[in-house]
Amino acid sequence: MILSALMGGLGVALEVFALRELLVMGSPWSALALHTGACLLLAWVGTRMPSARRLFPGAKRWLFCLMFSFPVLGMACAAALLGVMLLVPERSGAESRAVVGIPGATGAVAVPVGGNRARSIIQVLSSSDILARRDAVLSLRSEISPAAVLILQRAVGDSDEQVRNYAQSELAKWTERAELEVKRLEELASVPDAPAEAILALAESCRELVSNHLAGPELEKKYLRLSVKSLDRIPVESSVRGNADLLAVSCLLRLQEVVRARAAFDRLVASGYAHELLNGLHLRLLFHERKWEALREEIKRVSKSSVQPLKLWGEPAL
Repeated sequence: MILSALMGGLGVALEVFALRELLVMGSPWSALALHTGACLLLAWVGTRMPSARRLFPGAKRWLFCLMFSFPVLGMACAAALLGVMLLVPERSGAESRAVVGIPGATGAVAVPVGGNRARSIIQVLSSSDILARRDAVLSLRSEISPAAVLILQRAVGDSDEQVRNYAQSELAKWTERAELEVKRLEELASVPDAPAEAILALAESCRELVSNHLAGPELEKKYLRLSVKSLDRIPVESSVRGNADLLAVSCLLRLQEVVRARAAFDRLVASGYAHELLNGLHLRLLFHERKWEALREEIKRVSKSSVQPLKLWGEPAL
């Protein structure tokens, strides 16, 4: 402690001499040498300081850079900033950090909307009743859906270990089951004379894995591209070509490959293919193409002819 105080005092003295050399003696090189020595001494003193939660990450490095910026003035600014940080009350290490229920939604995991059951399960998972939260997670074991997966992904952050274990276990089983199904269908579709129905099933399985949020951001493009690559193998004269193009439009839009999505959509229209999803896909396609006037007119047309409200971006309700 005494050594640190002596070194600190010596550093301050060198700073004063550096300022004198610069302003009075007109010797910038001597001032730079003295200033560098002072900064090194003060930096050594800083490394001896105990770490505190008041200091933000990398604070010592930033303080050194600020101190080195100019003789005396830089040191004064660094000392002032250090003083402000040390005035912030330190958070007690014994403070309870228990979180009741699942944490708030973040940008990484969206909250599923739509469906009374999904909303009621989220309300239960946000309550302080641990047993009710466990039962709510266990109630999702019977079915895989986008909303159920999103709820379980949020439940992984629950404060109760049992709730977290239930959610992690179910997500792992669903993901493993979906990946094994893709591998099984990939083997069936890999033979040269594979039927178009098997190839379409593979593409649908890949797309379902992505739409159920089981692939994760890093694998999503992989499965979507596998789906599109499989669909390209289906002959034009096949009876399932229309279904293949419909699925291809959806996958290509998600991959942001708008030109290829437009080509697949135009093939659907030219073939006279009819499906309830065509209107929604057309609107999404116009949006990605930034054809705002055509999009506005199409929305008006679809709104007049559709009994059900349009749902372009959301997932099916739980």
